[in-house]
Amino acid sequence: MRIKKIIKMSLLLFFLVFLTVILNGNITQTVHLQKYNKMKLVDSWFRGKFSSKEMLKVKDHLSPECKHLLQNVLKEVKYFPVPESEEDDTLDVSFVDTWQAERNYQGKRGHEGTDLMASENLRGLYPIVSMTDGTVTNIGWLEKGGYRIGITSESGIYYYYAHLESYAGQKKGDIVKAGEFLGYMGDSGYGPEGTVGKFAVHLHLGIYVYRGGEEISVNPYFVLLHLKNKKLKYAYS
Repeated sequence: MRIKKIIKMSLLLFFLVFLTVILNGNITQTVHLQKYNKMKLVDSWFRGKFSSKEMLKVKDHLSPECKHLLQNVLKEVKYFPVPESEEDDTLDVSFVDTWQAERNYQGKRGHEGTDLMASENLRGLYPIVSMTDGTVTNIGWLEKGGYRIGITSESGIYYYYAHLESYAGQKKGDIVKAGEFLGYMGDSGYGPEGTVGKFAVHLHLGIYVYRGGEEISVNPYFVLLHLKNKKLKYAYS
């Protein structure tokens, strides 16, 4: 009888320990997910991991404003911004996650975008297309961005293409469609209008949203990864 009693007590103890572990795990997971529900657009994790696999796993737990921005961007982007060449498959671009990497022109700051680097360092060769539908809300020279064009989508998200060599002919207020030719990749910027050659030929891509008069950038890197298999084909070499 004593042995049976010991066995029963042991089983009961095991069950209580097992139940405690399960409950603690659920509580920990709940607390972990609650932080996403309270997240703001300015949160560094949200901005840096924007549309990453890590974020997509918890997308249903994001706060309404964060979820809304994520859903809009993923719905709006249709094409990779640099088309493939039909004539020369060695003409490619590469990009890595340089979000908040140090930049020093006109003072130290963090990099708020992704640079798509040309395999052939030749300005005016690679065509650039709009990733989304939208309206041209900015076009022209910026000292840091060189010749840039900004497209604002219907939802109010701003897509920024910088360091162009030339434009396709759009002007402020024009409506553009996803996949529409915007201009050619270059190396313009870091000086007065017309400055080139301060860095390698590339496209700087930025994604911004405005809330309460505040400009908030999010990391485009993972968005570009989603679009790698959505490239148009252009004839250039």
